[in-house]
Amino acid sequence: MKITWCWRCKMDVPMLDEAEYAVIQGIYADCIGGVKQHRVAHNATLAQVPMTQKQFLPVLEAYQQMTGRRETNAEEVLHHRASIYGPPCRRCGKVLRTARASKCFECGLVVEAMS
Repeated sequence: MKITWCWRCKMDVPMLDEAEYAVIQGIYADCIGGVKQHRVAHNATLAQVPMTQKQFLPVLEAYQQMTGRRETNAEEVLHHRASIYGPPCRRCGKVLRTARASKCFECGLVVEAMS
């Protein structure tokens, strides 16, 4: 885990390395499985399932245990994966949105895209 810029949250947050992310992804998949079981048991469409963050509380708890940071939305936690971002900008230090970014959207510096 390392602290770096999250474009979704617009602040520095703990980013998960691949091993940590694999744990979170597994917990998230289990939570999705619970939603699917509810749908089957109640013959419900996805729209009929009351989706709440409570269903994804195990994801939030695991993230907090790993990072010390409390989140309120499991979807946001999935974006806290270090490998999806590019390197830090040479000018402002914020990570680029992707490894193939051609511009830093924080300070506007045009960067050479990585292949």
